[in-house]
Amino acid sequence: MASSSKCRPEEQAPPDVFYNESEAAKYLHSSRMIDIQTQMAERALEMLCLPEDEECLLLDVGCGTGLSGEVLEEAGHQWVGCDISRDMLNVAQSREVEGDL
Repeated sequence: MASSSKCRPEEQAPPDVFYNESEAAKYLHSSRMIDIQTQMAERALEMLCLPEDEECLLLDVGCGTGLSGEVLEEAGHQWVGCDISRDMLNVAQSREVEGDL
């Protein structure tokens, strides 16, 4: 029988508790997190089967620090990102990502 306890951080407390400035910095400096996020974004683009040689406007829900957005930009797309964590978005803005946040 499945446990009824909540296991996702955002189900246990407000986003600023788990996705705060300290956590956002990890996404900025951890090569492991950067690699994983890049691979996931590349795979998502493959799965979307977007038209080749055509710029698309994409929504990045949970964009965090904008790492996925860089992959979208490199593939020639525009993007708009949203996230529940103001601290993650602040990091994205400080990185001067091209997407709209």
